[in-house]
Amino acid sequence: MPSAKGANKPGSVTTGNVLEDLGFSPQEIREMEIKHDLWVPIRAEIEARKLTQSQLAKLLEIHQPDASLLLRGQITRFSITRLLEFASRLRLTVTFNVTPMADAPPASAAVRIPMRTTKPRSKSAQGAPDNPARRIARA
Repeated sequence: MPSAKGANKPGSVTTGNVLEDLGFSPQEIREMEIKHDLWVPIRAEIEARKLTQSQLAKLLEIHQPDASLLLRGQITRFSITRLLEFASRLRLTVTFNVTPMADAPPASAAVRIPMRTTKPRSKSAQGAPDNPARRIARA
């Protein structure tokens, strides 16, 4: 039976940031945060449209195994540029806010990319690829 003396002692001292504790550099951590901030609204849009992996693969112009990775959140396999392309193909708007370092909030309070609110879509528009003629007509 363990002694009561050591029961409340922490096993190790942490910084409060798991990624930092695991040895990732600040640049690697920021890249992971940006990818995550892009992935969250992409995932929400996919769920709102109720797309299957094969429909998603066709819409994003990727292979089905990559669609599976995206749905499971394995975003380290995708570059920021590729995630931006996915957002565009899902007709999501992405905005960036760049400020001087002196005015920037600490990394833990960084501005997140807001998730677009989605409206229920008609059945015909769910898996349909973007039609340039429709885009012009809507503009």
